[in-house]
Amino acid sequence: MKKIAFIFAITLISISCDPKKWVATHATSWYAKNNTDQILIITTSPFIDTDAVVDPGDSVLVHSFNPFQYLGEPTFDTFYDAWNGKPEQEWCISICSKDGQLLKIWKYVDRNAEGRQFFNESFWRLYTKKYSHSDQLNFSWVFNILPEDIALL
Repeated sequence: MKKIAFIFAITLISISCDPKKWVATHATSWYAKNNTDQILIITTSPFIDTDAVVDPGDSVLVHSFNPFQYLGEPTFDTFYDAWNGKPEQEWCISICSKDGQLLKIWKYVDRNAEGRQFFNESFWRLYTKKYSHSDQLNFSWVFNILPEDIALL
């Protein structure tokens, strides 16, 4: 009798759950775009040891994440999860010239300071895309690095 009850419970649970809902994700990406006239070297992520060389007009992926759809639509704040585990004082993105000269450091702790801040969502553009063949939504945030952002320190 216990086996029958167990099998019945497992069957009921598997029928009542939509497995697609639990495995479906949304795609999220954060890009830094070089809107200057010079080649930049950008620290792209807390996970990657090498820096990205970004030509004028090009972009580099800073972070991506595919959260489950059942959690709802992702927000910009998911970006901060990339640095989870590191002290907030260490959350930063740096920009260097092609010869290695430091041009800019944006720190998370300064996200609400005056001026353009990399870690402040209001300076990012959001693009959302939905494909007709899927329930997945693609969220892409883009931060433009401007000439005034990289004026020498």
